Amino acid sequence: MLAGKKTGGFSAPAQLRDKAGRILRLGQYWDQDTNEWTGVADGKFKESLGVGAALADWDEDADLDLVLGSSGGHLFLRRNEGSKEKHAFAPESEQLMCGKEPLKVSSGEAIPTLADWDGDGLFDILSGGASGGAVWFRNIGKRGAPAFTPAATLIESRGPRGQGSPADPTWPGRRTQVHAADYDSDGDLDLLVGDHCTDERIGAAKPEMHGWVWLFRRLTPAR
Repeated sequence: MLAGKKTGGFSAPAQLRDKAGRILRLGQYWDQDTNEWTGVADGKFKESLGVGAALADWDEDADLDLVLGSSGGHLFLRRNEGSKEKHAFAPESEQLMCGKEPLKVSSGEAIPTLADWDGDGLFDILSGGASGGAVWFRNIGKRGAPAFTPAATLIESRGPRGQGSPADPTWPGRRTQVHAADYDSDGDLDLLVGDHCTDERIGAAKPEMHGWVWLFRRLTPAR
Protein backbone atom coordinates (compact mmCIF):
# COMPACT_ATOMS: atom_id res chain seq x y z
CA MET A 1 0.00 0.00 0.00
CA LEU A 2 1.13 3.53 -0.81
CA ALA A 3 -0.72 5.89 1.53
CA GLY A 4 -1.75 9.23 0.04
CA LYS A 5 -0.56 12.45 1.68
CA LYS A 6 -2.81 15.46 2.26
CA THR A 7 -0.11 17.63 0.75
CA GLY A 8 0.02 15.47 -2.38
CA GLY A 9 2.08 12.46 -3.38
CA PHE A 10 2.39 9.18 -1.54
CA SER A 11 4.21 7.66 1.40
CA ALA A 12 6.79 4.93 0.86
CA PRO A 13 5.34 1.49 0.00
CA ALA A 14 4.34 -0.58 3.03
CA GLN A 15 3.49 -4.28 3.09
CA LEU A 16 -0.03 -5.11 4.21
CA ARG A 17 -0.16 -7.40 7.22
CA ASP A 18 -2.86 -9.53 8.78
CA LYS A 19 -4.13 -9.05 12.34
CA ALA A 20 -1.41 -11.42 13.61
CA GLY A 21 1.29 -9.19 12.13
CA ARG A 22 2.23 -11.51 9.26
CA ILE A 23 2.80 -10.18 5.73
CA LEU A 24 -0.48 -10.59 3.86
CA ARG A 25 0.03 -13.26 1.20
CA LEU A 26 -2.41 -15.57 -0.51
CA GLY A 27 -0.01 -18.51 -0.56
CA GLN A 28 3.34 -19.27 -2.11
CA TYR A 29 5.79 -16.68 -3.39
CA TRP A 30 9.19 -16.56 -5.04
CA ASP A 31 11.92 -16.16 -2.42
CA GLN A 32 14.62 -13.96 -3.96
CA ASP A 33 17.15 -15.00 -1.35
CA THR A 34 16.82 -18.76 -1.80
CA ASN A 35 15.69 -18.72 -5.46
CA GLU A 36 12.79 -21.06 -4.85
CA TRP A 37 9.04 -21.10 -4.38
CA THR A 38 8.13 -20.77 -0.74
CA GLY A 39 4.70 -21.64 0.65
CA VAL A 40 2.90 -20.22 3.65
CA ALA A 41 3.41 -23.20 5.91
CA ASP A 42 0.14 -23.00 7.80
CA GLY A 43 -1.99 -21.44 5.05
CA LYS A 44 -5.08 -23.18 3.71
CA PHE A 45 -4.24 -22.06 0.16
CA LYS A 46 -0.46 -22.26 0.45
CA GLU A 47 -0.05 -23.56 -3.11
CA SER A 48 -1.83 -20.53 -4.62
CA LEU A 49 0.18 -17.65 -6.04
CA GLY A 50 -1.50 -14.27 -5.57
CA VAL A 51 -1.30 -12.03 -8.64
CA GLY A 52 -3.97 -9.35 -8.14
CA ALA A 53 -6.13 -7.56 -5.57
CA ALA A 54 -9.15 -5.25 -5.50
CA LEU A 55 -10.90 -3.37 -2.70
CA ALA A 56 -14.56 -3.60 -1.72
CA ASP A 57 -16.74 -3.27 1.36
CA TRP A 58 -17.73 -6.90 0.92
CA ASP A 59 -19.92 -7.30 3.99
CA GLU A 60 -21.24 -3.73 4.29
CA ASP A 61 -19.54 -3.10 7.64
CA ALA A 62 -18.06 0.26 6.56
CA ASP A 63 -14.49 -0.93 6.00
CA LEU A 64 -12.63 -2.22 2.95
CA ASP A 65 -11.94 -5.90 2.37
CA LEU A 66 -9.66 -7.46 -0.26
CA VAL A 67 -10.65 -9.59 -3.24
CA LEU A 68 -7.58 -11.58 -4.31
CA GLY A 69 -6.87 -13.32 -7.61
CA SER A 70 -4.45 -16.20 -8.15
CA SER A 71 -2.30 -17.38 -11.03
CA GLY A 72 -4.46 -20.51 -11.15
CA GLY A 73 -7.53 -18.36 -11.83
CA HIS A 74 -9.30 -18.77 -8.48
CA LEU A 75 -10.68 -15.81 -6.53
CA PHE A 76 -10.50 -15.29 -2.78
CA LEU A 77 -11.70 -12.91 -0.07
CA ARG A 78 -9.56 -11.55 2.77
CA ARG A 79 -11.87 -9.86 5.26
CA ASN A 80 -10.97 -6.71 7.14
CA GLU A 81 -11.91 -7.48 10.73
CA GLY A 82 -10.75 -4.09 11.93
CA SER A 83 -12.20 -0.71 11.00
CA LYS A 84 -12.08 1.87 8.24
CA GLU A 85 -9.41 3.80 10.11
CA LYS A 86 -7.36 0.79 11.28
CA HIS A 87 -7.50 -2.31 9.14
CA ALA A 88 -6.93 -5.76 10.65
CA PHE A 89 -7.14 -8.42 7.98
CA ALA A 90 -8.18 -11.96 8.82
CA PRO A 91 -5.29 -14.45 9.10
CA GLU A 92 -6.79 -16.67 6.38
CA SER A 93 -8.36 -16.14 2.96
CA GLU A 94 -11.77 -17.51 1.95
CA GLN A 95 -12.28 -19.11 -1.44
CA LEU A 96 -15.09 -17.47 -3.38
CA MET A 97 -17.70 -19.88 -4.70
CA CYS A 98 -20.38 -20.06 -7.37
CA GLY A 99 -22.80 -22.48 -5.79
CA LYS A 100 -20.69 -25.55 -5.00
CA GLU A 101 -17.91 -24.69 -7.48
CA PRO A 102 -14.98 -22.31 -6.93
CA LEU A 103 -15.24 -18.97 -8.71
CA LYS A 104 -12.56 -19.16 -11.39
CA VAL A 105 -11.13 -17.59 -14.53
CA SER A 106 -10.69 -20.75 -16.59
CA SER A 107 -7.45 -19.74 -18.32
CA GLY A 108 -5.79 -18.61 -15.06
CA GLU A 109 -4.20 -15.28 -14.09
CA ALA A 110 -7.21 -13.78 -12.30
CA ILE A 111 -6.54 -10.08 -11.69
CA PRO A 112 -9.90 -8.79 -10.44
CA THR A 113 -11.48 -5.37 -10.62
CA LEU A 114 -14.88 -4.49 -9.17
CA ALA A 115 -17.59 -2.50 -10.92
CA ASP A 116 -21.38 -2.44 -11.17
CA TRP A 117 -21.36 -3.71 -14.74
CA ASP A 118 -25.11 -4.30 -15.06
CA GLY A 119 -26.21 -1.20 -13.15
CA ASP A 120 -28.24 -3.02 -10.49
CA GLY A 121 -26.56 -1.33 -7.52
CA LEU A 122 -24.29 -4.30 -6.67
CA PHE A 123 -20.61 -4.61 -7.47
CA ASP A 124 -19.64 -7.34 -9.93
CA ILE A 125 -16.22 -8.89 -10.51
CA LEU A 126 -14.45 -8.37 -13.84
CA SER A 127 -11.17 -9.99 -14.78
CA GLY A 128 -8.80 -10.62 -17.64
CA GLY A 129 -7.08 -13.96 -18.05
CA ALA A 130 -3.91 -15.77 -19.04
CA SER A 131 -5.13 -16.43 -22.58
CA GLY A 132 -6.54 -12.91 -23.03
CA GLY A 133 -10.03 -11.46 -23.22
CA ALA A 134 -12.21 -10.40 -20.29
CA VAL A 135 -14.91 -12.07 -18.21
CA TRP A 136 -17.74 -10.91 -15.94
CA PHE A 137 -18.92 -12.56 -12.73
CA ARG A 138 -22.37 -11.08 -12.12
CA ASN A 139 -23.36 -10.41 -8.51
CA ILE A 140 -26.84 -11.86 -7.97
CA GLY A 141 -26.72 -11.62 -4.18
CA LYS A 142 -27.58 -8.61 -2.08
CA ARG A 143 -25.74 -5.80 -0.32
CA GLY A 144 -23.57 -7.34 2.38
CA ALA A 145 -23.97 -10.87 0.99
CA PRO A 146 -22.57 -11.10 -2.56
CA ALA A 147 -23.22 -14.19 -4.70
CA PHE A 148 -21.98 -14.70 -8.22
CA THR A 149 -22.80 -16.42 -11.49
CA PRO A 150 -20.17 -18.32 -13.50
CA ALA A 151 -17.93 -16.27 -15.79
CA ALA A 152 -19.60 -14.68 -18.82
CA THR A 153 -17.38 -13.56 -21.70
CA LEU A 154 -17.20 -9.81 -22.29
CA ILE A 155 -14.24 -9.89 -24.66
CA GLU A 156 -13.23 -13.11 -26.37
CA SER A 157 -9.70 -14.44 -26.33
CA ARG A 158 -7.98 -14.66 -29.70
CA GLY A 159 -4.78 -16.44 -28.79
CA PRO A 160 -1.61 -15.47 -26.94
CA ARG A 161 -0.83 -12.46 -29.14
CA GLY A 162 -4.27 -11.58 -30.47
CA GLN A 163 -4.57 -11.18 -34.23
CA GLY A 164 -1.99 -9.42 -36.33
CA SER A 165 1.76 -9.20 -35.79
CA PRO A 166 3.33 -8.63 -32.36
CA ALA A 167 4.44 -5.18 -33.54
CA ASP A 168 0.95 -4.28 -34.77
CA PRO A 169 -1.72 -6.49 -33.17
CA THR A 170 -5.42 -6.01 -33.83
CA TRP A 171 -6.73 -7.58 -30.62
CA PRO A 172 -5.51 -7.88 -27.01
CA GLY A 173 -2.85 -10.47 -26.37
CA ARG A 174 -2.51 -12.60 -23.26
CA ARG A 175 -2.43 -11.91 -19.49
CA THR A 176 -5.04 -9.19 -19.79
CA GLN A 177 -5.94 -6.75 -17.01
CA VAL A 178 -9.20 -4.82 -17.14
CA HIS A 179 -10.64 -1.61 -15.72
CA ALA A 180 -14.21 -0.33 -16.10
CA ALA A 181 -14.88 3.40 -16.51
CA ASP A 182 -17.22 5.71 -18.42
CA TYR A 183 -14.44 6.63 -20.82
CA ASP A 184 -16.59 8.62 -23.24
CA SER A 185 -18.98 10.16 -20.67
CA ASP A 186 -22.08 8.68 -22.28
CA GLY A 187 -23.51 7.28 -19.03
CA ASP A 188 -22.32 3.66 -19.25
CA LEU A 189 -19.17 1.72 -18.42
CA ASP A 190 -16.54 0.98 -21.06
CA LEU A 191 -13.56 -1.35 -20.70
CA LEU A 192 -9.87 -0.49 -20.72
CA VAL A 193 -7.79 -3.62 -21.28
CA GLY A 194 -4.05 -3.94 -20.84
CA ASP A 195 -2.19 -6.93 -22.25
CA HIS A 196 1.17 -8.67 -22.51
CA CYS A 197 2.29 -9.24 -26.10
CA THR A 198 5.30 -11.31 -27.19
CA ASP A 199 6.76 -12.46 -30.48
CA GLU A 200 7.14 -16.20 -29.93
CA ARG A 201 8.26 -17.18 -33.42
CA ILE A 202 10.73 -20.06 -33.32
CA GLY A 203 14.20 -18.84 -34.12
CA ALA A 204 13.45 -15.16 -33.57
CA ALA A 205 16.77 -13.44 -32.88
CA LYS A 206 15.28 -11.11 -30.28
CA PRO A 207 11.68 -11.87 -29.25
CA GLU A 208 9.68 -8.68 -28.90
CA MET A 209 7.79 -8.07 -25.67
CA HIS A 210 5.52 -5.18 -24.85
CA GLY A 211 2.12 -4.23 -23.47
CA TRP A 212 -0.78 -2.41 -25.14
CA VAL A 213 -3.85 -0.70 -23.73
CA TRP A 214 -7.14 -1.22 -25.59
CA LEU A 215 -10.45 0.62 -25.33
CA PHE A 216 -13.71 -1.27 -25.81
CA ARG A 217 -16.61 1.16 -25.93
CA ARG A 218 -19.94 -0.10 -24.66
CA LEU A 219 -22.60 0.07 -27.35
CA THR A 220 -25.58 -1.39 -25.49
CA PRO A 221 -27.27 -0.31 -22.24
CA ALA A 222 -26.30 -2.05 -19.00
CA ARG A 223 -29.80 -3.46 -18.46
